[in-house]
Amino acid sequence: MQFTFRETTPSDEDFLNLAAELSSELRALTQDSGESSFQADSFSVASDICLVVYQHEKAVACGSFRKHDSETCELKRMYSKHRGAGSYLINLLESYAVNKGYKRSVLSTRKINDSAVCFYERHGYSEISAYGKYVHTNKSVCLGKSLAT
Repeated sequence: MQFTFRETTPSDEDFLNLAAELSSELRALTQDSGESSFQADSFSVASDICLVVYQHEKAVACGSFRKHDSETCELKRMYSKHRGAGSYLINLLESYAVNKGYKRSVLSTRKINDSAVCFYERHGYSEISAYGKYVHTNKSVCLGKSLAT
């Protein structure tokens, strides 16, 4: 499968459209769109990244990371609507993270979202202690991975 990608910002039309699809799917699955966990206005070009993946010039996946701490980034708004695009995307995000100096990647997803949990586990993520706003909820699972440096 041939994919291309573009580095962009959270205000990019393709990113916004894919993120809206993600929100709709999450709302149907979990009764929560996940939008409250991603503040586009806090995006920093210096420490964060936002990517859109294309197949035949059609946007098929999006994702981003933001600075969690000096050595850790947090994956956000990961969404793929084409088989293989998610794996392509997560590999790109991890490569960008290493290039920005991050040594670890973390994320949170809803436990009920089995496909997402399995996807991340297949890509080397494992359960970690809850962090931030996820500490006092039993609906989410936090996952993490050391990045190759």
